[in-house]
Amino acid sequence: MIFGPDAVTAFVDVLKPLVLAERQAESIETHDAYLRFREGQKSLNDGVLGSVRAMVAQIPDVDRDDMQELYDVLLDHPDLAATVSDRAVTGAILNEAWGGLHGWTK
Repeated sequence: MIFGPDAVTAFVDVLKPLVLAERQAESIETHDAYLRFREGQKSLNDGVLGSVRAMVAQIPDVDRDDMQELYDVLLDHPDLAATVSDRAVTGAILNEAWGGLHGWTK
């Protein structure tokens, strides 16, 4: 795998704050409150998406197969898959961040 343990840890460190934020969103009771919450998380969301994309884009020999392997590892990582929702959020973040990069499609 082109992404070793240190790289996986780096991805987890970048992804985890947004995954944790999305856990908080699960307890929001109204749509208006949810929209306010999302607006407050916009800079975190944008930063995580940009970082996750850049972390892959900067590796010259990475290809779609490498990305798929990393995707699978991250979706099984205990810090990102504590709940079914965590796993769904992690997958959604990666799919959005990597869309079109090295042939990645959702």
